[in-house]
Amino acid sequence: MSIEWTGDLDDDCTAEWRGLLLRAEWMDGSRWWWAVSEAMSGNEIESSNNSGYFDIEFSSGSAARQAAENSAREYRQRNPT
Repeated sequence: MSIEWTGDLDDDCTAEWRGLLLRAEWMDGSRWWWAVSEAMSGNEIESSNNSGYFDIEFSSGSAARQAAENSAREYRQRNPT
């Protein structure tokens, strides 16, 4: 099942996939932020702010979206719906 992003792919975009909300947003300079949350509760599952990603700079929207998609897929493998 593919993940389809909506919004401005060069600034702030979202995708809903299997009960998850994925976000990617350009912050400043060349730095992008991304996050994956439960769509219903809004509870964050993973984001580029977490310690495992803190030293990784996501320098494009494509890279941020790919990281969010990877995180969402890994989460759904561990927590199927």
